[in-house]
Amino acid sequence: MSAAEVIAEIKALPAEERDRVIEFLVSDQELREDLEDSLLLESRRDEPSRPLEDVLRDLNA
Repeated sequence: MSAAEVIAEIKALPAEERDRVIEFLVSDQELREDLEDSLLLESRRDEPSRPLEDVLRDLNA
């Protein structure tokens, strides 16, 4: 299931249930960080990749 599908499922919940789900998701720091990472990856899925050597060279420049 993609991040967009999860968000759509959460939005479809009744307001009280949606609030409880969101509260649970943000209350657990590890889970919140995993969700943030997943959303970031999903948002950057179509970006072109770069060889690791180029990234390392740019970081050291």
